[in-house]
Amino acid sequence: MPSPSPFRFRPTRKRLLVAVALTGAAALALTGCSGGSVTGNTGGSASGKTAITVWYNYTGTSVTSAKKLIDKFNASQDKYTVSAQYAATSDQFDSKLINAVKNDTGPNMVLGDSTPQNIGQVIQTGKVVPLDSLLADSSSTISKDNFTEGMLSTGTFDGKVYTLPTDIGDYAVVYNKQMFKDAGITTLPTTWDELAADAKKLTKGTTQYGMYLPIGTGEWPVFTWQSMLWSAGGEFLNEDNTKVAFNSPEGVTALTAWTDMVKDGSAYPQSLQTASDNNGTAAMTAKKVAMQINGAYNLSVLDQGLGDGNVGVFALPGIKEPAMNLGTNNSYLLSGTKAEEAGSWEFLQYWLKPETQAVWDSENGFLPSNKETSSNATWKSYLEKNPRVAEFASELDYAKARPSITQYGEVSAALSEEIQKAMLLKESPSDALAAAEKGAQAALGK
Repeated sequence: MPSPSPFRFRPTRKRLLVAVALTGAAALALTGCSGGSVTGNTGGSASGKTAITVWYNYTGTSVTSAKKLIDKFNASQDKYTVSAQYAATSDQFDSKLINAVKNDTGPNMVLGDSTPQNIGQVIQTGKVVPLDSLLADSSSTISKDNFTEGMLSTGTFDGKVYTLPTDIGDYAVVYNKQMFKDAGITTLPTTWDELAADAKKLTKGTTQYGMYLPIGTGEWPVFTWQSMLWSAGGEFLNEDNTKVAFNSPEGVTALTAWTDMVKDGSAYPQSLQTASDNNGTAAMTAKKVAMQINGAYNLSVLDQGLGDGNVGVFALPGIKEPAMNLGTNNSYLLSGTKAEEAGSWEFLQYWLKPETQAVWDSENGFLPSNKETSSNATWKSYLEKNPRVAEFASELDYAKARPSITQYGEVSAALSEEIQKAMLLKESPSDALAAAEKGAQAALGK
């Protein structure tokens, strides 16, 4: 969900790494006779039904889960046949899609694009179908009201809705219950000051640190730091996304909250994030740290490393108020015949139905994007059996999303480099944010 998505995060990244070896076989199973290759949008039909070609980058067990739900959709009606195909890894997905769309060999629909910050480039091709009129149609089973403002904004570009979030992920604080008990901590922190104080109690020189903060470059530190910024009362960009807003007193407060913990030795400081540390999960399972910011998708790994019942979760505390960032995988329709676009919309509505989301999310560690899913009996039963996931779900009520702009990747990269310098104590938070503003503003001006 991280870098989710982060998702960008993020929720799919870990699954991607773990299950990459299964990708070929799983994709072949889902594509049936297609041999796993992407055949593109042929506009044809099968058995009198309109054929709908869907691209996605799910891997591992998600493929099996998707196939089951797609088969159910195909069996539920006699107008369309959906065929899903694995297209590419998340870092290659959009470039492959854009090339295919420009050559009229693309799919009818993309399911769960895990890089929604880059979808603006796909939209620039002019082949993504705007969804506003479909969402407003009285015959549609979903409307804008089914999504929170933050969720809907992930797919809104220049005031138009082009994509909808079909998978949601966020993060919370995961902690080692035994370490908390050993430190005499009996009440979970609800503010960042309380968390920092507990981190000191949990620190034992250089053998055990209280907190693993998102150190290193990449989207994950930016994705998680945005929540700190919002919780301090700051904004990432101005209202029309044309100017940097994070270089502010609130931004300095948010970054200082992290660097102070590095200075006092309560945050794990000496290792940059690597591809193998999984956002600090390795440090947690090695019992080098007592707390980390993580997604629900890593709970099973932590359970294996620390023992069932020893891994707790609480909502990310804010500086002045609670705040959370959304990691989403977004889905969208691509231009085709009238029947193909109608079939793709029919399938997207099915995928967003509460009963479909309840199954998909509970089987894959996602959170639902349709607000009505929270009332679904299957989903409620899942949360009752998995109370730690409920902590992640509770944050969706106030979660916001990163700006939907084509320059987001460059803005994030500029900020990421400077956050790292601040966390390594090479620059002050104010100097780091001032330098980041220059790079980010240059990207916005392109």
